[in-house]
Amino acid sequence: MIKLYREEKSPAADAIEAEFKELVLGYDRVVVDEARAKELFAKRTLPVIANNERVVSGEEIRPYLEELAKLTQEWRLFQGDFCYVGDDGECL
Repeated sequence: MIKLYREEKSPAADAIEAEFKELVLGYDRVVVDEARAKELFAKRTLPVIANNERVVSGEEIRPYLEELAKLTQEWRLFQGDFCYVGDDGECL
């Protein structure tokens, strides 16, 4: 399960949550203060996204969100009994 560690008031974390909601991803919101974040993540700064053993923060967040968006799109594409037609007219 994806966990978003954040401070209560954080525009950056609000933006991440908005992206999670747009992708319709399940996640846990964990509100921590800076001192607790240092205990949990050493040198990382909030907000921090943890997904199993993968932990990202700072400049790593944008590429990770893009990766999640692509994975989510691919996952949903093949989850039904449908034939999606690609740009080349072939069934995917």
